[in-house]
Amino acid sequence: MSHQPPDPIRAKVLPGHPFFDLIEEAYRVFTYPKPIDTGVCKQCCMDREIEADFFNPPIRELPLRYLQDWFFAAYDLTTMPKETWGYLLPRVLEILAAGEHVASNGLEVSLSRFDTGNPDRWSPRQWTVLDEFQRSFLRHTIDHTQDALDDVLCLFKLGGWPLASLQEQVINAPVGALVQRLWRDWCGSSAPGRECIWTTTFSPKHDRSRARAFYTSRDLHDRLMAFAFDDDTDANLCARACAVLEVIEMDASWQGPA
Repeated sequence: MSHQPPDPIRAKVLPGHPFFDLIEEAYRVFTYPKPIDTGVCKQCCMDREIEADFFNPPIRELPLRYLQDWFFAAYDLTTMPKETWGYLLPRVLEILAAGEHVASNGLEVSLSRFDTGNPDRWSPRQWTVLDEFQRSFLRHTIDHTQDALDDVLCLFKLGGWPLASLQEQVINAPVGALVQRLWRDWCGSSAPGRECIWTTTFSPKHDRSRARAFYTSRDLHDRLMAFAFDDDTDANLCARACAVLEVIEMDASWQGPA
């Protein structure tokens, strides 16, 4: 009798990774028993074999493909069992930390199936992990990753974190790293003359308006302006800061007519 080879786990955070200790702590504090309910559409949306086997692997060994299939299934936000979401959450965080997407339709929806960013939903130890993950992941996005900044802000906003708090973390980030991030998002992949502020369509319309107001704010503009004209700023970074400033000034409501 032949057997299918086991699914590769994929998207594991190993010792030496900057998120390793935090993910280990997530597995310690989110120690929910294996659920009996997937919390999503049954015998319809998920692959039948994955659905039948979903809770068999230990949570640390849940294959990326299984979780991606689970995210593909329809669900009701008002009835997602906390026990199911809390059980899956450390693996979700690990996959995100590993630079993979748990949802095929976009990074932004990865934490939205439960009120993840509400501290009242969690124990103090669990919230400490979630709060640190949010801050570390956002900072890592500014410094390193290919995901656009607005996509990551939307990820946490849809997960329940206040947008104003997220934007405050952005404006207080090291300005050189922020220049690089905004230049990559708005200018680096655009044809000359087509540079623009990127906002994800996953955000509700009112949040897109708030995001654009933040990106064109005088506070952000003036911080980047001071950096661009600082004598100690590297010439390449100065040029990128000026390119970002031009994009801001094209859309800023406080700009007078040309």
